[in-house]
Amino acid sequence: AYFSGVQQLSEQLGKQLWLLLGRSLNTVRKEPQVIVTAVRIIEREERADAYAVQRQKQSGFLPPGRPKKWKGDSFCQYIQSALRYLLSKFTARALEVLSDAVVERIEGNQFEERGDNKMWLVRHLEVTRMLIIEDLRVVKTLCAPCFPPHWDIVNQFFQKYHMSISKHLEEVIAAGLIGNEFVTLLSWVLQTYPGPELLRHVDINIEPSSLGPILSDDTIEKLFQAYISNMASNYNDWMQKTVDAEARDWRRPVVPESDGDGHYHTESIVIIFQMVEQNLSVSRTISDGLMTRALILGLEQITQYGEMYREAINLFKNKHFEDRSQVPYFTHYMIAIINNCLHAMELAQEMKTRNGSRCDQSGSNEAAGILLDEAFLDLEPHFQDLLTRKWVVSTVPVDTICATLEDYFQDYMHLKPRNFEYVIRQAEICITRKYISSIFQKKLSLKEERREVAEKIIQEAGQIEALLAPALLSRNSPSDASNSKATEDASKAISALAEVIKCDSEIITLELINFIKKYPDVSQDQLTYLLSLRGDFGRLEARQRVTDLLS
Repeated sequence: AYFSGVQQLSEQLGKQLWLLLGRSLNTVRKEPQVIVTAVRIIEREERADAYAVQRQKQSGFLPPGRPKKWKGDSFCQYIQSALRYLLSKFTARALEVLSDAVVERIEGNQFEERGDNKMWLVRHLEVTRMLIIEDLRVVKTLCAPCFPPHWDIVNQFFQKYHMSISKHLEEVIAAGLIGNEFVTLLSWVLQTYPGPELLRHVDINIEPSSLGPILSDDTIEKLFQAYISNMASNYNDWMQKTVDAEARDWRRPVVPESDGDGHYHTESIVIIFQMVEQNLSVSRTISDGLMTRALILGLEQITQYGEMYREAINLFKNKHFEDRSQVPYFTHYMIAIINNCLHAMELAQEMKTRNGSRCDQSGSNEAAGILLDEAFLDLEPHFQDLLTRKWVVSTVPVDTICATLEDYFQDYMHLKPRNFEYVIRQAEICITRKYISSIFQKKLSLKEERREVAEKIIQEAGQIEALLAPALLSRNSPSDASNSKATEDASKAISALAEVIKCDSEIITLELINFIKKYPDVSQDQLTYLLSLRGDFGRLEARQRVTDLLS
C-alpha cells in the first residue's frame, strides 16, 4: 500500500513523455533540451528494465510494471504524433498502428476531391511534397542531435515515411485515376519523388535506392498500360470527329484557306501530328520507356487516321461524281487534300528525324489521282473524238483538251511545288495513254491517208508537249531523275507510234526495231495491231512479220 502510488505516477510520467515527443517537431525548434531530457528518462527506464529482467533470471522475481519498454513505445508514438502534426493534424489513438496512422495523416492533406477541383491530385501531391521536405529537414537537422545514435532516428523516420507514402499512393491508384491524373502521378513517382525536388533536395539528400521503389514494378506497368489505353481512347474519339468535320468542310460553298504562298490547305493533318507530339513530350518527361510506347501508339494512330482520311476522300469523290453540281469547289478541296498529304509526309519525316518514325506517300498520290479524275472526266468525250473521221478535218478535240487542261492547271497552281510537279507528270502520262488508246481503237481506215494522219498525230503530240513543258518550268522544283525520264518517254511515245504509221513499207522492219529498242515492254499483239492499223498489211501478214522480228 505504501508504494501503491508509484505505478500511477509512472503512468502519468509516461503520458507526459508521449505528449512531449508528440510535439517534438515543434519543441525541438525552441526547446531541444526538453526533448533531450525526455529521451534520457526513456533511456534510464530502459536500463532499469534490462536490470530487472537480468535479476529475474537469477531470483525469479520481476518488479510490478517492469519492463516498461518505453523506448519502443516512445519511438512509435513519436513518429505517429509527429506525422499527426505535420501531415494531418488529426487526433488519433495513441497506440494506432504506425502505417495506418501515417496514411491517415497524409490523407489529411487532401483538401479537395476530383469533383471540387480537377487539379486536386496535383495540389495534393505538391502539398505532400512540401510537408515531406519540411518534416525531413527538421528530423535530419534538429531531431538527430537530440536522440542517441543507436536509435538511428533519421533513417528510421525516412523508412516509415517512405512506406506510408507508398501505401497511400497505392490507395489513390486503387480508387481510380482519369485523364491527366495518370501523368501527374507517374511524374511525381518517377521524377519528383526520387529527384532534386524531394529525396535529392539539398536539405534532404538521401539516396533513393536506400529506400527502395515507392511503387512496385507491377504497379508502374499497370499505370503505363492504363495511361496508353487512355491515350488511345482519346485519339479514337478525336479522330472520328475530326474526319467527319473535315468531310463537311469539303462541301462548303467557299474556297479552302491558303498559306502565304497561295497553297490551299486544311488544319486536321497538322492537329493530329500536334497531338502526337504533345503526347510524346509529356511521356518523355515521365520516362523514356513510356515515350517509346507513346511513339508506337502515335504512329499506329497516324496510320489509322490516314485510312480514315482515305475513306472520307473516296466517299467525297464518289458522291461528287454522282452529281457534280453538289460540290462547287471540288477541285479546290482536292488540291487542299493533296497539300495536306504532302504536309503529313513532311511532318512524318520530321518525326522520323527526332524519333525514328516513318512516312508514306501513297495518300498524296491517291488524292492526286482523284484530282486528275475530275479533269479527265470533262475531257473524256474529246478523247473519244480522236482518230475519228470528224477529227481528221478538225482541230477541236485536241484544242479543247489543251484549253481545258490549261484552265485546270491554273487551279493546280495552289498545289505545293512538289505536288504540282507530280500532278503535271501524271497528267502527261494520262494524256499519252488515252491518246495511244484512241490510236489502237482503229476508228478509221488509214490506207489512203496514212501519212496525213501520222503528221497530224505528230503535230498534236507537239501541241500537248508544248502545253505541259511551260507548266513544269513555271513551278521549278527538284524532281526525281527516273520519274522525269519515264514521263519524257511517255510524251515521245505518241510521236514514235506515228512514225511507225507514217514510214514506207520498205523500211517498216527497221522502224519497228528502233521502236522496240525505245519501248522494250511493247507486246506482240500491240505491234501486230499497229501494223494492221497502217492499212497496207493484212492481219495474218502483220502477225507473221512481228513473229519473225521477235524470234
